[in-house]
Amino acid sequence: MQEYDATNELHTQIQYRLIEKLTESERRYRELVESLREIVFECDRNGCLIFLNKAWTEILGYSKQVALGQPLGNFILEADRDAWQSALQHHIEDDLELRFAHQSGTILWLELALRFSQDNKITGSLNNITQRKKAETLLMQANEQLENRVKTRTHELSQTNEQLVTTLKQLQQAQGWLIQQEKMSSLGQLVAGVAHEINNPVSFIHGNLDHIQDYIQDLIRLVKQYQKHYSRPAEEIQAEAARIDLDFILEDLPKVLSSMQMGSDRICEIVLSLRNFSRLNESEIKAVNIHRGLDNTLTILNHRLKASAQRPAIKVLKDYSDSLPLVECYAGLLNQVFMNVLANAIEAIDEIGRRDTTQDWGEGVGEITLTTTLIDHQWAQISIKDTGAGIGSDVHHQIFNPFFTTKPVGKGTGMGLAISYQIVTERHGGKLECFSVPEKGTDFVIQIPLQQPAV
Repeated sequence: MQEYDATNELHTQIQYRLIEKLTESERRYRELVESLREIVFECDRNGCLIFLNKAWTEILGYSKQVALGQPLGNFILEADRDAWQSALQHHIEDDLELRFAHQSGTILWLELALRFSQDNKITGSLNNITQRKKAETLLMQANEQLENRVKTRTHELSQTNEQLVTTLKQLQQAQGWLIQQEKMSSLGQLVAGVAHEINNPVSFIHGNLDHIQDYIQDLIRLVKQYQKHYSRPAEEIQAEAARIDLDFILEDLPKVLSSMQMGSDRICEIVLSLRNFSRLNESEIKAVNIHRGLDNTLTILNHRLKASAQRPAIKVLKDYSDSLPLVECYAGLLNQVFMNVLANAIEAIDEIGRRDTTQDWGEGVGEITLTTTLIDHQWAQISIKDTGAGIGSDVHHQIFNPFFTTKPVGKGTGMGLAISYQIVTERHGGKLECFSVPEKGTDFVIQIPLQQPAV
């Protein structure tokens, strides 16, 4: 009996010691929990708070007495409560970043960590990450601002680049225009000089041909009178007449003089065309005869219309409108347009001959048709249509671009049609269009207003 009492007393002492140890351990644990800077809490299975350390009050401002017994979700911002409820229902132990309402109304970001126990209790911690989230927000804003600045700068650089490209094109066009103008100016001076130098002696010859014609006719009549009244002259005279073939001279001399007259007329016509084409003293707008400008240009290009080894002579058909009045324009510049377009028409026909030496040059092949029309009593329309090689659809849209050419290197600058387009559209407010069918021909249509607006 005494042994039994001693055993019970020993067991009692051991239990007291264990209780003391557990109490001490719990005390230390609570002290440790209370000393933590992050919130430590415990909830029941419904999420109601049953334990909080003092960090709760320090971080969120609410006293533990107010918070205990309430659902933790009451302190979570409404927009984030669904995430909390989902974690409760599905026992999600992943870390969550939730927004909590401070007692003062300030919104705080807290990082939630959960642990679900078998006795349906939930323990967890809340770590204040507000500063980190602010830093992330500032960093995100800085990144967005940087991206916006980069986009803005990129857009500005793109616009600047486009402006530089446009400026470069304009400079190239201006350079091409100046070069062409200088060439045309030099050509005009040369043409005018040559025309002037030729004009003086030709005028002298042309003016005296009529007198020579009269003198020769008089002499022929006189010789025939001698032959009539002195039918048997001296043998010496008969011998000289036979030597020089006097009868042939009397018959051929009028023909020679007539040929000389025709040649002189042709030279005068060419000189007049050269002088009219150059028009160096006509840089201002004036009313001109479009038909005369076309004819002068054809005269200048006449040598290129003649037959060659590849083709017969090019036929030029004219369909000029009798109702077309004088047109206000820069005559020299418009002649330059006619020259460029007609030269291209001749080259397009030449191309057929170069590509196919067996070409049948029948009716309708190797022709250039010039047509003028009065449109709405306001516009003069000039059509220059050829039966040449035509323009392919792959390059048709580029023909008025500066420096574009389909000719071999060294054969063309690619500025003729570009400058023609600029002369017609910018200098005259008109239109220059091209209609072409490959292997059938091309039709350049020029429209110029009859009157230019007053400057």
